[in-house]
Amino acid sequence: MIAEFHLRGWMRIPGVRIVALVDPNRAAAENYRDRFVPAARLYADIDALLASEPIDFVDIVTPPSRHQEHCLRAKAAHLHVICQKPLCPELAMAQELVRAFAGSEKLFCVHENHIYRPWFQQVRTLHRLGTLGSLRRVSLEQHDPQGPPQVFSRESRRGVLLEYGVHLVDMIRTLLGVPTRVSARLGHIHPAVRGESLAEVTFDYPETTATIDIAWRNDGLARGRALFLGDRGQALYEGTMIRGGASRFRVRTGQPPDVDETRETVADYVESFHLFQFDFANAIRNGTPGPQPAAENLQTLAMVFAAYAAAERQEAVDFSTFGGGPT
Repeated sequence: MIAEFHLRGWMRIPGVRIVALVDPNRAAAENYRDRFVPAARLYADIDALLASEPIDFVDIVTPPSRHQEHCLRAKAAHLHVICQKPLCPELAMAQELVRAFAGSEKLFCVHENHIYRPWFQQVRTLHRLGTLGSLRRVSLEQHDPQGPPQVFSRESRRGVLLEYGVHLVDMIRTLLGVPTRVSARLGHIHPAVRGESLAEVTFDYPETTATIDIAWRNDGLARGRALFLGDRGQALYEGTMIRGGASRFRVRTGQPPDVDETRETVADYVESFHLFQFDFANAIRNGTPGPQPAAENLQTLAMVFAAYAAAERQEAVDFSTFGGGPT
């Protein structure tokens, strides 16, 4: 579903050349090759690719159940690795995978692009500079009226929280670090989705409450919103956080200049891929740490799985005892 946006991002980066595509579906591979990279060679599996191509990195955009296998094959070939989120379908599996890369000189990064949305980059800057003051409330909402198009997302035991909510959890962790407590309620409102299709999660911090409200629905209207409320100012994004339509982003701090701008969600979506990939390419060139290292992304996954545990127990989970800790 998103391979197109990966390819569009790489094509904009000077010095990066996509030389091969891997897909067991030959027709799908040919379609992407013909549309984006006509010179790319095609392979049916990753082993055939690794045996034939002198490449620098792989960008793994496969179902989560295959991530561990594909990442380890790339590691054995001494390549830099980007792996699509979520890193693995279970936290213990992701922890095992990160341990396997310990000591590697190659980059091992997770593709988490929501924090690269241009409007969220503005929020990060405002927070870092203290312009909003101490954040007291962070609230992120995204309701998708169509549900997931991928078969694996509909059939997986884990649903919208792991497959989409991980994006919003990563935004919270990026701003606030890890929480003290996590509570959650999960529900089923999409008949074609095996896992949860509704999730409400609360992350408690000493000075801040952060929440996510997400759903895959089979009707209704798309809804998206992000509120960042500080004791000196606030930022508000209104519009879907996926693709489609326009959005509005406002900042009020009591000091000029305030922000009030209309944004195109598709443009922001595309740009977030490019910005992440640009940082990754520069890290390879410069020998510097990569964006979204998998070891750091484990904290985001731990927050997600703490929410699953809280929903199952029907009580708040102490994050430090769950397996979390300082980032």
